[in-house]
Amino acid sequence: MPKPRGRGTSAEPRRTVKASSGRARAAPPEEPRARGGATAGSPAALRDGAERPASSRARPKGAKAAKAKAARAAAERPASPKARAGRARAAEPARAAPRKRRVRPASAEEDAALSPPRAPELDWDDTQSGSPAEVLAQRWTERGEQLFQELAAHGASLHEYRADLKEGRFVWLAPGGRVSAEARARLLCSWSRATSVLVMAWADPFFRDTGVERIDGLLAEQDDVDEEGAWQIAMEAADACGAAYLYRVASPQAWYFLALDALTFSPERSSFHPGAPVGLVLRGIRDAREAIASRAEPADVIRDRLSALSESLLHQARYAYRDTDWVARLDRTGACLMHLAKRIPRESFSAIAAGQRVGEWLERELAVELLDALSLIEDEWSLFG
Repeated sequence: MPKPRGRGTSAEPRRTVKASSGRARAAPPEEPRARGGATAGSPAALRDGAERPASSRARPKGAKAAKAKAARAAAERPASPKARAGRARAAEPARAAPRKRRVRPASAEEDAALSPPRAPELDWDDTQSGSPAEVLAQRWTERGEQLFQELAAHGASLHEYRADLKEGRFVWLAPGGRVSAEARARLLCSWSRATSVLVMAWADPFFRDTGVERIDGLLAEQDDVDEEGAWQIAMEAADACGAAYLYRVASPQAWYFLALDALTFSPERSSFHPGAPVGLVLRGIRDAREAIASRAEPADVIRDRLSALSESLLHQARYAYRDTDWVARLDRTGACLMHLAKRIPRESFSAIAAGQRVGEWLERELAVELLDALSLIEDEWSLFG
């Protein structure tokens, strides 16, 4: 049996389609506008009972004979495809309304993708909300500003300063040499600019008696510390020992972080005489000799160490020890150390042309020459110790 055309089969029983007479089969197919027409009735009309489709009970008495005749004819020939398709299309509006699909709630990702972009949320709160390190730095910065303001109020903000850690004295000197301000000083730590090594005061044999006592939670010595890290450790140490102010004394060789307390602008002693620089010189030479003998540092670090020590001694001769008997001796030692630093070759065209062997580590012969020269300088300064 050929399959009728159309979107679907009729919703009426098969006998309803076959009950049509020859006149119904000869009728032209219904126009598309017959969908939802009055033949089958709209879904709303069927539901309300205002209009009902034709049924077998509403037909005349001869309908039973026509029905039987149509049933016998159905077995012999198929129904007209056109009539069936038209009746099927006419019966489509009588079907039940399609079931509405439940809208699935959108997920959070789909909502974020489809929703329009929102304006950025700005925080206008000026309250401090930094990390503990930032809070610590802010506190000690404010204390530094307070110290500067107090010095400026007494006309000592532009005065030179001197430090004598053996006596625990830190002073500001007026141009005439008079002490304009004084504070009690304790060494917190020192940071080497050549090796990036930070040593706490209690771990340094030279400053052990003049520095702060051991602080729990801080390492005695740390390697690979940059400038910011040195400041951070110094602020933690100053905060732990209850210092009033934190002061950095910079030299070509190292930075020294001091804890200052008991600031006064009426000092008991109006003059200041620096101590002998013997300990400073011996310490620098001893550290350089140990680094060369142990081969713990490359040649570039040894060169920078000797250069920094030379610049430090020359700086002290023109700054802290000017107008004293130590100037000539400091200048001579600084010049010798600078000459030793230049003996260590650099990777350059001139060094290769001169036949110098340039490597990462010192050659044995050069290391022996440097050790002998440093030993002579150490013996000379040990006579004043």
